[in-house]
Amino acid sequence: MITIFNRRELITTSSQQRFFRIREALSAAGIDSHTKTHGAAGAAERARFGTAGLRQDAMYTYAIYVHQDDYNRAARAIQPALRDKY
Repeated sequence: MITIFNRRELITTSSQQRFFRIREALSAAGIDSHTKTHGAAGAAERARFGTAGLRQDAMYTYAIYVHQDDYNRAARAIQPALRDKY
């Protein structure tokens, strides 16, 4: 079980495709993970000000956490997902 006391941040990305690939790689390796999504702007602000000039894939950041004991194994498991171009 991953808690705030035993987790370690593995990676933060703004690419939704990379986020899904990393989660797939961790799952395939049998490594539990926890994620946090942070938006660049709230829904009300986007509706009021629009998103002109902002890339849609850069509007959110995705932080992926793993148990601190699994960190090294997780870092190795995601290497192919980081090399893929999308």
